Amino acid sequence: MAAPEPAPRRGASSNSDALPPDRGSLTSAPAGLSVPAGSSVATGREAAPSGFRYVLNRTFESLRNKQFRFLWLGMLAGMSGTQMQFFVRGILVFEITDKNFLLTGIVGVGFAPAMLFGSILAPVVANRVEGRNTIQFVQAAQVVLAGSIAALIVTDLITWPQLLVASVVQGVLFSFMTPARQVMIPKMVGKDLMSNAMSLNAAAMSLTAMAAPAVGGVLYAIFGPEGVYFVVAGLNILAVVFTGMVMKFPPDPNAPRRSVLASWAEGFRHVAARRTLLAVMIFSGVAALLTMPFRMLLPAIAIDIYDASAIQTGLIVGMVGVGSLIGALGIANLRTGQQRGLVLLSTSVISGVAIILFAGLPIYWVGLILMIPVGFAEVGRFALGQALSMELTDDEHRAHVASLFMMSFSVVGLGLLPLGIAMEAFGAEAALIGLGVLLLASSVLSMVTMNGLRRLG
Repeated sequence: MAAPEPAPRRGASSNSDALPPDRGSLTSAPAGLSVPAGSSVATGREAAPSGFRYVLNRTFESLRNKQFRFLWLGMLAGMSGTQMQFFVRGILVFEITDKNFLLTGIVGVGFAPAMLFGSILAPVVANRVEGRNTIQFVQAAQVVLAGSIAALIVTDLITWPQLLVASVVQGVLFSFMTPARQVMIPKMVGKDLMSNAMSLNAAAMSLTAMAAPAVGGVLYAIFGPEGVYFVVAGLNILAVVFTGMVMKFPPDPNAPRRSVLASWAEGFRHVAARRTLLAVMIFSGVAALLTMPFRMLLPAIAIDIYDASAIQTGLIVGMVGVGSLIGALGIANLRTGQQRGLVLLSTSVISGVAIILFAGLPIYWVGLILMIPVGFAEVGRFALGQALSMELTDDEHRAHVASLFMMSFSVVGLGLLPLGIAMEAFGAEAALIGLGVLLLASSVLSMVTMNGLRRLG
């Protein structure tokens, strides 16, 4: 059950803190927008300006809410640091271990089991602890983590096991931040704009995925890895400041107080009873298993296939962000009734074809171009999968569903280590072609068997 919240002020401007009048309604007004008596939201949308201005307003509609805007800016700053950290850690481990794919994969996947463990406790915490405080605690811990790694590099004490520990700690931290954010967003923007807000979150992540690795590559070449980690710490400090501008969303004091075991039993029953929601969760988990290993090992793959420099590696990783940004902005325009289930299922087809072409045509500029559809498909799966999973559940179970969705990242380890072993044994190109074929096969199976998800609007 959602916590009681203050009613929005009448006549609030688009920049106000006002929350939508009915967060559970699919016809609730956009956050911060007052609706005259006797008029409906649908009527207001029909009168909206057409053309480019209408598309622009529709795409960024959730950002008109002041609370969501500050939360979004905090995530933008924090994810810039995270994307930069993922990038530099991949290169650093690859160099420390003398270009060992397997050890690079072990460090890269370290966050996954930790995220799985943390996700078991995260929903209970999200339903009992104020969300803003949880997010700020995680962001502050990221500052400490990045600063510690930078100090180890400066003192020449850094080793790959230390980077593995950092990856594990980061996984635990992320498992608590995501459910807290996912519980807050519907309270800010309402159910009608949930897909838009999730897509804008994904757009922020895509923007950072596009820019941060490229910037990180330049910083790595000029200042070394320690310089990048100091920048990461600074970005997370900025994230703490932005998040501090968001109002508090205390948990519902009347919500059921279950044990961790009872809480999860209820969460699983909730998901299992909703076939379409279950299909979203299964599809997202399988897609993560087959696509995320490629993304996690991309810096090492680029170095191996193209003998790429740090800057060239940053550019190829950054091109994934270009595709992600395009996809996120497109998905932000999707609303109920626009075949969103079919779009979600199609993302695996796009990824499979792109990975096969990437491996079969080992030419650097071709690889750069192919990263655009890879990013487009990735953000489609992530943003649309999150949005649909949140729409298909209720307030009481939202934290559990968010944690289950994030657990899909914990299965990355099941695919990343075999992929690393396969690349060591058969070479990167052959292993990636096999991965792409598996992805296409799973896509066809999902299209055929998940009828409810395929027809979902």
